[in-house]
Amino acid sequence: MLTVSIHSGISDKELTDDEMERKVSRSEDKAVYKRVKPGDLVYNQMRAWQGAFGAAQIEGLVSPAYVVARPRRGIVPKFVEYLLRAPAAMEEIRRRSRGITDFRLRLYWDEFKNIRIALPPLDEQQAIANFLDGKLAQIDKQINLIDRLESLLKEQRKALIHEAVTGKIDLSNYEPPAQAA
Repeated sequence: MLTVSIHSGISDKELTDDEMERKVSRSEDKAVYKRVKPGDLVYNQMRAWQGAFGAAQIEGLVSPAYVVARPRRGIVPKFVEYLLRAPAAMEEIRRRSRGITDFRLRLYWDEFKNIRIALPPLDEQQAIANFLDGKLAQIDKQINLIDRLESLLKEQRKALIHEAVTGKIDLSNYEPPAQAA
Protein backbone atom coordinates (compact mmCIF):
# COMPACT_ATOMS: atom_id res chain seq x y z
CA MET A 1 0.00 0.00 0.00
CA LEU A 2 1.30 3.41 -1.02
CA THR A 3 -0.01 6.81 0.04
CA VAL A 4 0.02 10.33 -1.38
CA SER A 5 0.96 13.22 0.91
CA ILE A 6 0.42 16.94 0.46
CA HIS A 7 3.97 17.37 1.77
CA SER A 8 6.02 14.76 -0.05
CA GLY A 9 4.03 13.29 -2.93
CA ILE A 10 3.63 9.54 -3.30
CA SER A 11 5.41 7.32 -0.83
CA ASP A 12 8.34 5.36 -2.22
CA LYS A 13 8.01 2.57 0.30
CA GLU A 14 5.29 0.24 1.43
CA LEU A 15 3.49 1.11 4.65
CA THR A 16 4.54 -0.86 7.73
CA ASP A 17 1.92 -2.93 9.55
CA ASP A 18 1.73 -0.25 12.27
CA GLU A 19 1.18 2.50 9.68
CA MET A 20 -1.43 0.33 7.97
CA GLU A 21 -3.35 0.05 11.24
CA ARG A 22 -3.23 3.82 11.82
CA LYS A 23 -3.73 5.18 8.30
CA VAL A 24 -5.56 2.65 6.22
CA SER A 25 -8.93 1.12 6.86
CA ARG A 26 -8.17 -2.36 5.65
CA SER A 27 -10.20 -4.09 3.05
CA GLU A 28 -9.62 -7.76 2.63
CA ASP A 29 -10.66 -7.46 -1.01
CA LYS A 30 -7.50 -6.18 -2.70
CA ALA A 31 -9.41 -5.93 -5.99
CA VAL A 32 -10.83 -2.54 -4.94
CA TYR A 33 -7.33 -1.03 -4.73
CA LYS A 34 -5.72 0.55 -7.78
CA ARG A 35 -2.42 -0.67 -9.21
CA VAL A 36 0.33 1.91 -9.60
CA LYS A 37 3.36 1.49 -11.85
CA PRO A 38 6.56 3.56 -12.00
CA GLY A 39 5.89 6.74 -13.97
CA ASP A 40 2.20 6.93 -13.06
CA LEU A 41 0.85 10.20 -11.70
CA VAL A 42 -1.33 9.66 -8.66
CA TYR A 43 -3.51 12.13 -6.83
CA ASN A 44 -5.89 12.14 -3.91
CA GLN A 45 -9.20 13.49 -5.23
CA MET A 46 -10.06 15.08 -1.89
CA ARG A 47 -6.69 16.77 -1.33
CA ALA A 48 -5.52 17.55 -4.87
CA TRP A 49 -6.24 21.25 -4.31
CA GLN A 50 -3.68 21.11 -1.46
CA GLY A 51 -0.97 19.50 -3.60
CA ALA A 52 -1.62 15.79 -2.96
CA PHE A 53 0.06 14.67 -6.19
CA GLY A 54 2.87 12.24 -6.71
CA ALA A 55 4.90 10.46 -9.37
CA ALA A 56 5.20 6.76 -8.62
CA GLN A 57 8.75 5.43 -8.35
CA ILE A 58 7.75 1.85 -7.51
CA GLU A 59 4.91 -0.54 -8.20
CA GLY A 60 2.20 -0.84 -5.58
CA LEU A 61 -1.43 -0.39 -4.65
CA VAL A 62 -3.29 2.78 -3.67
CA SER A 63 -6.68 3.54 -2.20
CA PRO A 64 -9.68 3.48 -4.53
CA ALA A 65 -10.16 7.15 -3.52
CA TYR A 66 -7.03 8.05 -5.51
CA VAL A 67 -6.83 8.70 -9.23
CA VAL A 68 -4.05 6.97 -11.17
CA ALA A 69 -3.09 8.64 -14.44
CA ARG A 70 -0.82 6.77 -16.82
CA PRO A 71 0.74 9.28 -19.25
CA ARG A 72 0.44 8.33 -22.92
CA ARG A 73 3.35 10.35 -24.23
CA GLY A 74 6.85 11.11 -23.09
CA ILE A 75 6.96 13.14 -19.94
CA VAL A 76 9.18 13.22 -16.88
CA PRO A 77 6.66 12.32 -14.15
CA LYS A 78 8.66 14.00 -11.38
CA PHE A 79 8.64 17.26 -13.39
CA VAL A 80 4.84 17.08 -13.73
CA GLU A 81 4.54 16.34 -10.00
CA TYR A 82 6.56 19.46 -9.17
CA LEU A 83 4.53 21.49 -11.67
CA LEU A 84 1.18 20.33 -10.24
CA ARG A 85 2.32 21.09 -6.69
CA ALA A 86 3.22 24.70 -7.61
CA PRO A 87 0.91 27.40 -6.19
CA ALA A 88 -0.47 28.49 -9.59
CA ALA A 89 -1.32 24.89 -10.54
CA MET A 90 -2.89 24.24 -7.15
CA GLU A 91 -5.11 27.30 -7.64
CA GLU A 92 -6.19 25.97 -11.06
CA ILE A 93 -6.88 22.59 -9.47
CA ARG A 94 -8.87 24.25 -6.70
CA ARG A 95 -10.89 26.15 -9.31
CA ARG A 96 -11.69 22.90 -11.13
CA SER A 97 -12.53 20.95 -7.98
CA ARG A 98 -16.15 20.50 -6.93
CA GLY A 99 -17.65 20.61 -3.45
CA ILE A 100 -19.62 22.76 -1.04
CA THR A 101 -16.66 23.88 1.12
CA ASP A 102 -12.86 23.77 0.89
CA PHE A 103 -12.58 20.56 2.85
CA ARG A 104 -15.19 18.89 0.67
CA LEU A 105 -13.57 19.76 -2.65
CA ARG A 106 -12.82 16.87 -5.00
CA LEU A 107 -10.92 16.89 -8.26
CA TYR A 108 -12.60 14.40 -10.55
CA TRP A 109 -10.88 12.83 -13.56
CA ASP A 110 -13.16 14.61 -16.05
CA GLU A 111 -11.80 17.96 -14.81
CA PHE A 112 -8.19 16.87 -14.24
CA LYS A 113 -7.77 15.48 -17.76
CA ASN A 114 -8.65 18.89 -19.22
CA ILE A 115 -5.94 20.79 -17.35
CA ARG A 116 -3.36 22.03 -19.84
CA ILE A 117 0.28 22.36 -18.81
CA ALA A 118 3.33 23.61 -20.65
CA LEU A 119 5.79 20.80 -21.25
CA PRO A 120 9.32 21.75 -22.24
CA PRO A 121 11.44 19.19 -24.12
CA LEU A 122 12.16 15.97 -22.17
CA ASP A 123 15.78 16.90 -21.44
CA GLU A 124 14.64 20.23 -19.92
CA GLN A 125 11.95 18.50 -17.86
CA GLN A 126 14.60 16.10 -16.54
CA ALA A 127 17.05 18.91 -15.81
CA ILE A 128 14.40 20.87 -13.88
CA ALA A 129 13.30 17.79 -11.91
CA ASN A 130 16.94 16.94 -11.10
CA PHE A 131 17.63 20.52 -10.00
CA LEU A 132 14.60 20.55 -7.69
CA ASP A 133 15.47 17.08 -6.32
CA GLY A 134 18.96 18.38 -5.48
CA LYS A 135 17.69 21.56 -3.84
CA LEU A 136 15.14 19.63 -1.76
CA ALA A 137 17.84 17.16 -0.69
CA GLN A 138 19.97 20.13 0.49
CA ILE A 139 17.01 21.54 2.41
CA ASP A 140 16.31 18.15 4.02
CA LYS A 141 19.96 17.88 5.04
CA GLN A 142 19.84 21.36 6.61
CA ILE A 143 16.62 20.50 8.46
CA ASN A 144 18.25 17.33 9.82
CA LEU A 145 21.29 19.32 10.97
CA ILE A 146 19.08 21.91 12.68
CA ASP A 147 17.11 19.13 14.40
CA ARG A 148 20.36 17.54 15.59
CA LEU A 149 21.66 20.89 16.86
CA GLU A 150 18.40 21.52 18.70
CA SER A 151 18.70 18.10 20.35
CA LEU A 152 22.30 18.77 21.41
CA LEU A 153 21.37 22.20 22.82
CA LYS A 154 18.56 20.64 24.85
CA GLU A 155 21.02 18.07 26.24
CA GLN A 156 23.49 20.83 27.12
CA ARG A 157 20.76 22.89 28.81
CA LYS A 158 19.63 19.89 30.83
CA ALA A 159 23.23 19.17 31.92
CA LEU A 160 23.80 22.81 32.95
CA ILE A 161 20.59 22.88 34.97
CA HIS A 162 21.60 19.63 36.65
CA GLU A 163 25.05 20.99 37.52
CA ALA A 164 23.57 24.23 38.87
CA VAL A 165 20.96 22.45 40.98
CA THR A 166 23.48 19.96 42.41
CA GLY A 167 25.98 22.73 43.22
CA LYS A 168 28.67 21.57 40.79
CA ILE A 169 28.83 25.09 39.37
CA ASP A 170 28.63 28.23 41.49
CA LEU A 171 26.04 30.74 40.31
CA SER A 172 26.08 32.98 43.40
CA ASN A 173 27.84 35.83 41.53
CA TYR A 174 25.91 35.37 38.28
CA GLU A 175 24.23 38.49 36.87
CA PRO A 176 21.91 38.02 33.90
CA PRO A 177 22.60 40.24 30.88
CA ALA A 178 20.62 43.49 30.70
CA GLN A 179 17.46 43.31 28.61
CA ALA A 180 17.50 45.32 25.39
CA ALA A 181 14.78 47.99 25.24
